[in-house]
Amino acid sequence: MPDDCPVVPVGTENGTFYFLTALGELRALAPDKVANKHIVAMFAPDSNYLERAWPRRKEIAQVDEAGKPVKDKDGNVIKEWVTVGWNTEIVSALLMDTCAQKGVWNPRERVRGRGAWRADDGSLILHCGNHLLINGRWVRPGEYGGMVYPMQTPIPRPDGAPRAKAEVMAPRLTAWLRDRGVEIPSDASPSRLLLEILRTWNWARPMIDPVLLLGWFGAAMVGGALKYRPLVWVTGGAEAGKSTLLELIGYLFNGAILQSPKASEAGVRQTLGQQSLPVNLDESEADKDNSKIYALIELARLAATSQGNMLKGGQDHKATEFRAESCFLFSSILVPPMEPADRSRFAYLELGALPPGARSPNFDRHVGELRAIGAWLLKRFADNWHRWSMLLDAYRDALIDIGKQKNRAADQFGTLRAAAELLLHDGEPDAEELALWGGLLGREAMDETSSAEAEPMLCLSHLRSMPVNLVGVGPQRLVSEWLMDATAPLISTALDPAATEAKERRAKAQAAIGRIGLKVVQEDGKDWLAVATNHVGLARLLQDTKFRDGVWTQALARLPGAIKSGRERAAIRFAGHQSRCTLIPIAVALPGEEDAPAIAVQKMETAL
Repeated sequence: MPDDCPVVPVGTENGTFYFLTALGELRALAPDKVANKHIVAMFAPDSNYLERAWPRRKEIAQVDEAGKPVKDKDGNVIKEWVTVGWNTEIVSALLMDTCAQKGVWNPRERVRGRGAWRADDGSLILHCGNHLLINGRWVRPGEYGGMVYPMQTPIPRPDGAPRAKAEVMAPRLTAWLRDRGVEIPSDASPSRLLLEILRTWNWARPMIDPVLLLGWFGAAMVGGALKYRPLVWVTGGAEAGKSTLLELIGYLFNGAILQSPKASEAGVRQTLGQQSLPVNLDESEADKDNSKIYALIELARLAATSQGNMLKGGQDHKATEFRAESCFLFSSILVPPMEPADRSRFAYLELGALPPGARSPNFDRHVGELRAIGAWLLKRFADNWHRWSMLLDAYRDALIDIGKQKNRAADQFGTLRAAAELLLHDGEPDAEELALWGGLLGREAMDETSSAEAEPMLCLSHLRSMPVNLVGVGPQRLVSEWLMDATAPLISTALDPAATEAKERRAKAQAAIGRIGLKVVQEDGKDWLAVATNHVGLARLLQDTKFRDGVWTQALARLPGAIKSGRERAAIRFAGHQSRCTLIPIAVALPGEEDAPAIAVQKMETAL
């Protein structure tokens, strides 16, 4: 292809040929479409280039004004070669040959749409639709470093002076806050102003939630360049100002966000395509059938870490690949129930009702100022990208070392706090600041992590809380109540008339729990709860849970101190049924019973 050719062949895969058109769009054509008008469309608006580079000529006679042939002095008709079009066959073959020479090319792995991306050297790339920031300079979208950045609809570019002042960039918003009694220093930055705006809502955690939401704004703008993309769920009842908050988000991102109520997973996935723009899904309400919202939650969870391509089947029975690399923000009145693995991946920001007489701000009057703040936030992140790894490591380490958070929560909340720090302050956070936020966002301080149960404990909790009737008469009792009776200590004294009754009650309970695959045993001088690997009674108890079909064995074997029986360990009889089992320490199976051994007979000294 000529060096100045406006169309760039990119590669081919499975009989499809890929090109960057003269406008910079990515075009996929089947072999029979690499011809005629399809080629003209790729070269538009410079389709005349085809005739200049590959003209199709025809020899015709020159004519005079009367239309009669012009002859030379010898009487011969004078002829000339004129361009009458372009050579379709040559151009078609050349385009396909060049694609094939580029080699097999997968657009799902090599195309980056609008949004932020990380270069191989760790630097930040911003694709703003019709402009691309790469290697610190703005260029036209195209092919760079083996990746294709196609031309798309423009979104706002980063803008604003590095040391911009809020009262200059957004004078009306600044005045509005000051009129409400909020102190805005004269040298306050636009990010400080935005934080004070967020604080005007009635948050459940007023010191924490506005900072985390500000952090999400920053992280969402560069989501595709992050290793972990944090997820946020804003929830609140009527009169909490949730709709106004979503309006604010829309103005800040100014088109560089996918906002939709009642969206489907397929709709979000197909609209995003290969973009890394953030996603804001409103009305993500709990319902009788939560399958639709669960599909969106799964998409967001996969996007958080982008663990490989997602495969989806199509109506043509062919799998399609998709890779989500966006930050998600959900909002609803009620949050649907979630698995622990999903719940611990979200920051839940709860809004309370606004005080009586309070009025939600009318952000329609401040659209220009909010858009300017949004462009400045992106500029701030781009200019300070070199600080990102340092800030993230500092807050992540603080959450683990001081807050005792696990890695996943440290990724989630560390990213949010580090993003807010980058937007608000220069330099490095000091030890006092890190210690403060390590505590505020610590495992026991945050509802998101303090109440999250791991799968093994969740399985044990399910089992213990099941109501059952194991004797055929009387009311149902929880499995945990039966276990407490089966492990109750005995009092060895002839003078206690209740001793016989206690012994009978324990024997009755031990026999009863055998009917659901449980048994209290002693081994190596320790007391254990044996849980059958294969038992109909246990299967019925857990049939409506994810631990059904024997999955309970996998989960319970991961409890602290648990032992999964193997071939070397003899099977145990459970009320006549023999099965291998998982042994769980009694102290784990019945928390709070550590000081009351289950089988050992305790002797009480009596004064005679």
